Amino acid sequence: YLKQNFKNETFQELLFKLIKRSNMEEVDIYKAANIDRKLFSKIRSDKNYRPSKKNVIALALALKLDSKTSKNLIKRAGYILTSGYVYDLIIRFCIENSIYDMYEVNTFLEAYGLEII
Repeated sequence: YLKQNFKNETFQELLFKLIKRSNMEEVDIYKAANIDRKLFSKIRSDKNYRPSKKNVIALALALKLDSKTSKNLIKRAGYILTSGYVYDLIIRFCIENSIYDMYEVNTFLEAYGLEII
């Protein structure tokens, strides 16, 4: 759940606060998100860098964020999860049902012939 003080933060600021709050190591987060170290470093150091929607979703899953916090993080990166796309519906389903395992999420996506995370 996001507190008011997260309201005006950038994607980057919010991401690193959530990582800090998770009590997980950064390396564990980006490995769980299947993001390489160089890309993660770029996300950390370049405040204007906008990661792909897929990478933002992967980070939300790796952090095991609840639905509201996930939507906020995704929105801060300039994306939304819509009802009009099966991909987005699957991601929403997984987050709302606390399915954070990347293999499991990808199994759902593959079943619909969609690109995996």
